[in-house]
Amino acid sequence: MTGLAHSEMPAATKAGDHADGAGAKAPASAWYALAILIGTTLFAFVDRQIINLIAPSLQRDLNISDLQLGMLQGLGFAFFASLAAYPIGWLSDRFGRRLVLGCCIMVWSISTAACAFQTSFTGIFAAAAGIAIGEAALTPVIFSMLPDLFPERQRNTANFIFFAVALLGAALGLALGGVTLDLLETNHGSLPAFFASMDSWRVALILVAAPGPLFVLLLSTIRMTSNSGRVAAEGEPALNNILPFLREHWRAIACIYGAIFAYSLPLGAVGAWLPVAMPRAFEGIDAASVGVQLGIAMGVGSIAGLIMAPIGIKLLRGDADLKPLRTARFYLTVASLPTLFILFAWQPWQIYAAVGVQVALLLATGALMPGVLQQLSPPHLRSRLLSLLGISGAIATGLAPMIVGAMSGLLDPDRGLLTAMVLVGLPAWIVAAILMSMARRPFVTTIAAIRG
Repeated sequence: MTGLAHSEMPAATKAGDHADGAGAKAPASAWYALAILIGTTLFAFVDRQIINLIAPSLQRDLNISDLQLGMLQGLGFAFFASLAAYPIGWLSDRFGRRLVLGCCIMVWSISTAACAFQTSFTGIFAAAAGIAIGEAALTPVIFSMLPDLFPERQRNTANFIFFAVALLGAALGLALGGVTLDLLETNHGSLPAFFASMDSWRVALILVAAPGPLFVLLLSTIRMTSNSGRVAAEGEPALNNILPFLREHWRAIACIYGAIFAYSLPLGAVGAWLPVAMPRAFEGIDAASVGVQLGIAMGVGSIAGLIMAPIGIKLLRGDADLKPLRTARFYLTVASLPTLFILFAWQPWQIYAAVGVQVALLLATGALMPGVLQQLSPPHLRSRLLSLLGISGAIATGLAPMIVGAMSGLLDPDRGLLTAMVLVGLPAWIVAAILMSMARRPFVTTIAAIRG
């Protein structure tokens, strides 16, 4: 090992998560903590989805155009969340994950409540940016906390549970936000005078933001089994202490994050272009029917993917450390087949079925990645390295629609979009599988260095 492994890495990092022991069981306090983290995540999704639910009211009362609404719902969240993810990861590694997550809860809660008092697009956009910045903590910080709570034996189980909640959180957020709006609309006259004088959508924003301090209080009751990220060695460069680790272990980092970027491309292409591609390729199909059929296919695929991830690990034999990596490589390899089938499909249902299989394999792989990155990350760098997971996926899903759109103009006008989606997706799946294969040896070297 180089100087990083011996001198820069703090004692807690040298011991690593492996010290928990493969046979240890998580205490009840760990499951209590997971329940609080799940509740916090659902709370965040309600705050995020309420903006989508009140969109018609925003357009009516604030005179917001479709373009501005698209910026508010898409660009505002994606750009600012990606921008904030790494700095938040650094803060949580440096000063403690519970502390940073608690601060972020208050940021998105206050920002949600602030939306209720805005009278222009500029104001509502700025407040929505605050929601995005606060919620950027969810993935890197919470997935970084799980190794501090659960021993290796049960860590993947905790990862899968939280991943499932995060996946279903958007739907639950819409449902809970919808219930809140409906209750306010039907009981607006019985509200206290202060709220009765306000529009229902403004009251809804205040109400869904109100539980923020309660979740901060609940977060403070979590008992950590380690120092939860406050392991940065004294004297290390405050912003650059990740660089020696990246230089020493760049092969493992490049292979795994390269694979994450690659397998995110097909989903970005499908989500953006399939509603446009299907009516062009098949007569008598409209955007509404595509939405229904695509929603069913992706819903079934999502459920299947959540089941496939733990089953794949359980059925696979061999080194436990390598099981997630090998399982992900298998799913990525198989995913190229339904992607290729799109070229030869002659019925719409065949394309929906292929997309459903793609989604299942993608989510099965995605559910495994937090566990892989937890193994790959020293405790004092874990939040920062996990923040790159969301950033890599966001860049790929944003880039893929642009590539498909550029290619489709050079192809057949009827099936050009479908062909372009395959030309982007098929190489992406293959490259991701190859990178996962290449990652095996440097991955083993890196986790051995982390464990000392």
